[in-house]
Amino acid sequence: MSYTPTPDASSPASPKTWAIVVWALYLGGAVTVGIAGIVGLIVAYLKRGDVAGTVYASHITSAIRTFWISLIAGIIGFVLSFVGIGLLVLIAVGIWSLFRAVRGLLKALDAKPIDDPEGWL
Repeated sequence: MSYTPTPDASSPASPKTWAIVVWALYLGGAVTVGIAGIVGLIVAYLKRGDVAGTVYASHITSAIRTFWISLIAGIIGFVLSFVGIGLLVLIAVGIWSLFRAVRGLLKALDAKPIDDPEGWL
């Protein structure tokens, strides 16, 4: 009889896993009208301390920054939609947010840090 150990359900996920989860939730926010993105933000804040000192700390910082900038720019775009240029702002914010989430996910999968987590790109 062979014995195959089962993973301990209480063992914590790796920092890499949390970074991937956060970025995946952000991407899911594109199809869930932001709900998954909010969950991603909550996970990012909850796991920020767990990933400190690892290559994935830059991912969490970048993800949190991406959420808040996207939210503020989205609100500005909504307000400007009454003037007529809001749609352009909203499209630009959407493209920027998706770019950052895809780039973050790819870098997390490759175990690479975000070069400038507080930068604009």
